Amino acid sequence: MPELPEVETLRRGLAERLVGRTIAAVEVRLPKLFVQGDPTTLVGKQVAAIRRVAKFLVWEFADDWSLVLHLNLTGQIILQLPDGTRFAGGHPIPAFTVPLPHKTTRLLLTLDDGSWLALDDVRTFARAWLLPRPAAEAFLAAQRRGPDALLDPLDPATLSQQLRRHKRAPIKAVLLDQAFLAGVGNIYADEALFGAGIHPARPAGDLSETEVVRLLAEVRAVVQLAVQEGVARVRNGRAVPGAQLPRVHARRGEPCPRCRQPIVKTVVAQRGTYFCPVCQPLEAASPNSTTAIR
Repeated sequence: MPELPEVETLRRGLAERLVGRTIAAVEVRLPKLFVQGDPTTLVGKQVAAIRRVAKFLVWEFADDWSLVLHLNLTGQIILQLPDGTRFAGGHPIPAFTVPLPHKTTRLLLTLDDGSWLALDDVRTFARAWLLPRPAAEAFLAAQRRGPDALLDPLDPATLSQQLRRHKRAPIKAVLLDQAFLAGVGNIYADEALFGAGIHPARPAGDLSETEVVRLLAEVRAVVQLAVQEGVARVRNGRAVPGAQLPRVHARRGEPCPRCRQPIVKTVVAQRGTYFCPVCQPLEAASPNSTTAIR
C-alpha cells in the first residue's frame, strides 16, 4: 500500500516533470475512479502545482480547479516521457516496466509534449475528485486526519492525551489511525516502533511520556529517511536484501539489526506486524533504557 513516503516521493517526481504541462487527451477506463467531476474537462487544463495532503495527491490547475487523487491500496502512477524513459511510484505491482496500457490501467492522460501518464490499480480502490479549488479544499478539510507525519509539528503532550483516550488499543493500531497521525501506514509503523523499542501490541495508554517523545521522534526520522532513500524496499512480501529500509518489516526470521535475534511476525490490528521480541518487550521498558537507533 502506498504510504506517506511513497506518495511524497511520487509527488516530488511528478511536480518536477509535469508543472507547466497541459493535458491534451483523457481516456478513462474505469468510470468509478472519478467520484466527482467530469474527467473529460481535464483536456486543456495546465498543471500549476502538485502537492500532498496526507496520502492525497492534489493537482492544482491554472484555472482554479483541483484534481484530488488517492491511490488507496494498490494504485500506481507511471509517467512515460517523450524519450521513452519512465518515472513511476505507488504500489509496485504490476512492475513499472510493463507495456502500457495494461489490463489494470484505469486512467490515461496525454500531455502536450507527447508524454503520457497511466494510473494503474489492480484492486480498483483508487479514487479521484475533480473539483473547483474551494470545493477541493473543503473536501480535504473534512477528512479525519491528524498532523502530517512529515510536515507538521508532532506535539508529544497533545498526542499523549489522545493515546490515553485509546487506553486499551494496541499502539500500532493507533499509529495506523489517520486521525491520530496522517500518513503512517503498516511498514513505517513497524519501523518506528522498532526504532523506539516499543512492542506493537503494547496498550497505547500505557506508554510513558518519555516513550511517546521517543516514538514520535522515530516516526519523523523513519519517514524522512524513507523519502530521502526512495522509500522502503519490499518485493513480493519480503524486504529487499541489503536495503536500508525496512529494518524489521517483512524480515521474519532475519537477525535483528540491534541484537541479532530473529525478527518475529505476528498480527496486530489485522495487519502483518514485524518486531524484535528482545528489543521490543511487551512489558514497559525501564525509565532509564535507551533504545532508539538510526
